[in-house]
Amino acid sequence: MKFLIQIRSDSELIGYEAIALGFTLASFDHQVQFYFTDGSHLVLNDPQSRIYGMIQSLDLYDLPKAWADFAPDIRLDDVIGDVVVPTDAVCSTDFDSVLVF
Repeated sequence: MKFLIQIRSDSELIGYEAIALGFTLASFDHQVQFYFTDGSHLVLNDPQSRIYGMIQSLDLYDLPKAWADFAPDIRLDDVIGDVVVPTDAVCSTDFDSVLVF
């Protein structure tokens, strides 16, 4: 199956659970795409958060770069910028399931 995992929350625990779920699904040969929006930039950009480290492991699971849709004034850390691609629109019908956290 093809999953879109949208992470909107600024909670580290919620983001951690969402990414862990995505990694688990990828381990069972599902296609997973992470999509960061809204307040998730707060934990995504924090080098002390688990999400900061986890998102750098996408290539270990053969996952594509994560997508991000934040306000233009929000800048991501250079390390995170290497694994996150800005996007304007996502077509949820391209996925079998959309999970929102």
